[in-house]
Amino acid sequence: DSSYDTFLMDEERGRLLVGAEDHIFSFDLVNINRDHRQIAWPATPSKRDECKWAGKDLGKECSNFIRVLQPYNQTHLYICGTGAFHPICAYLEMGKRAETGPLRVDGPPGRSMNGRGKSPYDPKMLSASLLLGEYGELYSGTSADFMGRDFAIFRTLGDQHPIRTEQHDSRWLNDPRFIGVNLIPESDNPEDDKIFLFFKENAMDGEHTGKATIARIGQLCKNDMGGHRSLVNKWTTFLKARLMCSVPGLNGIDTHFDELQDVFLMSSKDPKNPVIYGVFTTSRYDQQCACITWQTFEEFFLGPYAHRDGPTYQWVPFQGRVPYLVPAPVPVKHLECYRLGGRPIMSAPDTFLQPRGRSMIVFSLTFRFPQHSRYFLAALY
Repeated sequence: DSSYDTFLMDEERGRLLVGAEDHIFSFDLVNINRDHRQIAWPATPSKRDECKWAGKDLGKECSNFIRVLQPYNQTHLYICGTGAFHPICAYLEMGKRAETGPLRVDGPPGRSMNGRGKSPYDPKMLSASLLLGEYGELYSGTSADFMGRDFAIFRTLGDQHPIRTEQHDSRWLNDPRFIGVNLIPESDNPEDDKIFLFFKENAMDGEHTGKATIARIGQLCKNDMGGHRSLVNKWTTFLKARLMCSVPGLNGIDTHFDELQDVFLMSSKDPKNPVIYGVFTTSRYDQQCACITWQTFEEFFLGPYAHRDGPTYQWVPFQGRVPYLVPAPVPVKHLECYRLGGRPIMSAPDTFLQPRGRSMIVFSLTFRFPQHSRYFLAALY
């Protein structure tokens, strides 16, 4: 049911928040049948009418399906919903941690805010988000138009200007379905922090025979300010790699589980290297596979890299010089997300960030050829 797939566990209050159709529910973590609270947040009648006139199903699509539930401060959550194909956002007042008062939706000044780039229009679209309370920045992977064709990774809110992936370019994102967003520190310096996104998308031409879905992990530098000219308000540090979960077959052919369904990061002794749990399925067989990985996040993007080459324009390993923006081995202890040869990334020339020609894949478009040995099969259902 697409009505119930947004959850937030508030351990400090001992509550489980559930986003549903036109409602937000709050349950006791110990006993969900005790002290159940809810608040209605429906789409306005005028937006429901507009949704119906646009040809959408009034009963199944023209409601406010809650898609963002993120902690904002000690007393409020930031919430967004589809708003009957007119995304909206607001603040949900929870009260102080010791309080158990009623929920209340409010917004400045008492009205909902535009949710474009934060929540999808269509409740069937998969999206994911993360709000960094310390910075007030919302990172979202979602569709950003009524037709569901403009998929992007956004950074909104906060003090920095909005930034996104390139529009309508399948090399960046190819019909993605977003699963999760996480922040992982790379060092003790918060300037090195990176944002990781888990999603699945259609395979690019030459990457897979036939039409197929590929599981991905994407990486962004948290303090990426975007570039100049063609990269104004665009990410300059976006990388993606393929996630592999496979089982050796009796005939020597591996069965690949490329449909990433969910992901969970469990903290370890080293906060820079959490354990990743991923649940995968395959469209060819009615099976599920749970994989875990212990490799560091840095290793996902150490290469080798791919580019298109040769008479058939196929994907092959890249043997040339790797631009500094790619987190390959560089003569610094940690990749400096916010510097490039002593200059801010946004001041770099376009010819450096986007080499001439379309056969070279850098920053946003590179991916690491996977190594099966880096993944461990935990369970098969």
